[in-house]
Amino acid sequence: MRFRMISAKEVKEYLGRADVLIFDLREQEEFEKGHIEGAVREDWESIEERIQTYLQVQEGEIQWIILYCERGNTSLLAARDLARLGYPVMSLKGGYLAWERAQNNF
Repeated sequence: MRFRMISAKEVKEYLGRADVLIFDLREQEEFEKGHIEGAVREDWESIEERIQTYLQVQEGEIQWIILYCERGNTSLLAARDLARLGYPVMSLKGGYLAWERAQNNF
C-alpha cells in the first residue's frame, strides 16, 4: 500500500473528523509549545507498535491516519512503514513548520 503526502491546507480539511487520527511525532516539549488541533503526540519509534491500540479505542472505522513531525522527514519514514503494514496513512509535507507558515493563509 502507498501513502500520500498532503499540504497543510489539505490537513485543515480533515480536522475534527471522527474517522481521522492525527499524530504529532515531535518531542513532548515541542508538542506542548503548539500542535495541530486534535493531534495526539506519539513517539515515532513506537507508532508501529501502538497504532493498533489507538484504532481499537476509536468508535467507527478510521479512513486516514495523518502523521507530522517538525519538517516532514520523520513522518515520511513513519508513513512509509505504516503503509507497508496496510494502514491508510498521509504525511504532512513540510511538517509542523509548514503548518505554522500556512496559518497566515487560512
